[in-house]
Amino acid sequence: MSENLKDINWIKQNVSIEIDNTLGENIYKVFKNKNISIYDMNFQTIINDKIDELITSLKSEYVVIYNPYGTNELSFNVYFKNSEDFNDIKYTITSSDKSINDFSKTLSEKENKSAYQMIGLTAENKNKIEIEISTDDGPKTYNFDIDLSDIKVTGEEKLKVTEGSSEKELDNGLYAMLGNDSDEQDYVALYDNEGIMRSEIPIIGYRAHAILFDQDKMYFSISQTKIAEVNNLGQVTRIYRTGNYQLHHDYTFDENGDFLVLANNTKKDTEEDCIIKIDKETGKVTELVDFEDIFKEYVETCKLDTESQRDEGEDGLDWLHLNSIEYVDKDVFLSSRETSSILKVSNILTDPKIEFILSNNEFWKDTDFENLVFTQLGDFKIHAGQHSVRYEEGEEEGIYYLKFFNNNYGVSNSQPNFDYEKIGITNHNPFQGDNSYYYVYKVNENDRTFELVDSFDVEYSGIVSSIQSLSNGNILVDSGTAGIFAEYDEDHNLIKKYQAKMNKYMVYRVLKYDFNNFWFKS
Repeated sequence: MSENLKDINWIKQNVSIEIDNTLGENIYKVFKNKNISIYDMNFQTIINDKIDELITSLKSEYVVIYNPYGTNELSFNVYFKNSEDFNDIKYTITSSDKSINDFSKTLSEKENKSAYQMIGLTAENKNKIEIEISTDDGPKTYNFDIDLSDIKVTGEEKLKVTEGSSEKELDNGLYAMLGNDSDEQDYVALYDNEGIMRSEIPIIGYRAHAILFDQDKMYFSISQTKIAEVNNLGQVTRIYRTGNYQLHHDYTFDENGDFLVLANNTKKDTEEDCIIKIDKETGKVTELVDFEDIFKEYVETCKLDTESQRDEGEDGLDWLHLNSIEYVDKDVFLSSRETSSILKVSNILTDPKIEFILSNNEFWKDTDFENLVFTQLGDFKIHAGQHSVRYEEGEEEGIYYLKFFNNNYGVSNSQPNFDYEKIGITNHNPFQGDNSYYYVYKVNENDRTFELVDSFDVEYSGIVSSIQSLSNGNILVDSGTAGIFAEYDEDHNLIKKYQAKMNKYMVYRVLKYDFNNFWFKS
């Protein structure tokens, strides 16, 4: 089989597009040998060619293919024969489950008006689809059914939803559940504001950590060593590889559109302490910084943890544990869980340098780095085990805000003798604790200080989590080990809370995307 999967002719012979009567009248489906991965680029090319052949051979006005590229379990693609005069295209999906609201979207405008992917089908239900098209000569309407009664998804189809006291509207978009660790197929699940799954994107393993967008492409990690580029039809158009590194926890774009990735160097004895760049045009991998070199004297004081549960394939000295990266004008802000520190690194692309550390000064006391720790203004509980540090511009030069999830978790496995309780952190269990928090620091580089200017209590999560400032001012918070994410208004009042049944023990990260100018019209 390994040899067959390298043979493009064998793949062609073991892939076909045929009508599947179980899905509905004239609904096509891709059939393939189960060993062929959807992230095999030969498979993606072959399917694209077979779609072109099918459309050319048929005389019907449109062709419907269920999930043709295998990247979106609750989607279908529609290919129109004569679409030159099409203007707006709106579609509505009505589920046979009457407790599920209709899903209606207007599709993104694009040059090629003949092909679209439409997401939002519901699994284990019959789905009625109505497509309304405005044209120069008047409206056109198409109706058909897609029966997914026999289609099951890996994730939870309906989340438990709790209404809050706030009357503020939820932000527009879909919640992306990025990592509900599973023994089965790993996936990204997209949920609407009612907590209904509207898309499931299978991945190879580990978890996706974020979805990035550039023009008509979206990008997300599909394993510890690969990032996929997917177009708005669901076709995988490129796979980026991380070389001798494993990605973990976060990645973003720099000003040139290249990837900045938190990474393990697999040839080292330490882990989660490097940043690499992947050139989006060439795929070339470059190491930008190895923090072991910068913090050499400190690393020598750390101890190897041989008892705690670790991520897949990782067993080195986890002394820094970077878990988020934010790129701002040639600099990056980093969250280090293991040292309960927020770092600013300047000139990340050319000459990386640690500018400052936000942490309790006890942690870095008597080290070569204690002079980099900014002064805490005010009496508040310092952050510990934090995640998801995000930047917001301030009113003056050198003054800005950092928003993040304060896990309030006091464990450093590489520094087991550090006493978190003396700095007010009493939670030492990743799954059970009193509270975690949404925190906002005002950082003043001019006088080298930071202060807490906004916060509120959220469900406790010791080791995974995320926050996000949404476009309408709402705040999205994910308490990962509790399996809970929630949207709050600007005054911290709960609008709606969602509870997931966890496959194993965590929901890694939840972020909200509107998918405007990708699938949908803004």
